[in-house]
Amino acid sequence: MIEGIIFDIDGTLIDSMIIWEKLGEKYLENQGIVPEEGLDDILFSMTIDEGVKYLKVHYDISASEDDIRDALINIIRDFYNNEVQLKAGVIEFLQNAKNNDIPMVLATAGDVELERAALVRLGIWEYFENIFTCEELHTSKREATIYLKAAEYIDKEPNNILVIEDVYQAVHAAHQAGFKVAAIEDCSSIKDKSLILNEADYYGTFDNSWVK
Repeated sequence: MIEGIIFDIDGTLIDSMIIWEKLGEKYLENQGIVPEEGLDDILFSMTIDEGVKYLKVHYDISASEDDIRDALINIIRDFYNNEVQLKAGVIEFLQNAKNNDIPMVLATAGDVELERAALVRLGIWEYFENIFTCEELHTSKREATIYLKAAEYIDKEPNNILVIEDVYQAVHAAHQAGFKVAAIEDCSSIKDKSLILNEADYYGTFDNSWVK
């Protein structure tokens, strides 16, 4: 039986990955510039600073790199504060877990300020007892450190805790550490679906049967 749940945020609880994939494109459109085909793929593996340099040079933008970076950050902030929505079935799943007295915590590699603002606006922040971040723990989701720390807080064994993630690397790390794993389908990780299915206990949209 599931005695605790650890939730990722971006791409899992909230449908936020689209803004990261379309960020460069949206910036250029705001500047009246037509983006090249495949820009999303070009920028995907770059840091934000690398992306800024690429946009400035490739599109001959007169604005400084600092101004471009600020504009990108403002696009992201506006999206989290005003536009991002919950993934399907989140509210029902959280309420069911709460009704069954299952402790719930967050584990994120993202920007906590932005994510908290989104979860508060969407009315689900109050469901969670604690939040663990890769930044504070000096780790990434390619390893299980963040999930093990969250398990210590919940005070239950990994095999009795459900980790809910969307990307393969995180699913793999949690699975290898002995956690039950549910993978939420997301457009950003669909390319890894076969790998995810090999290691996740559950896959798809939120389902209350996962906590039985």
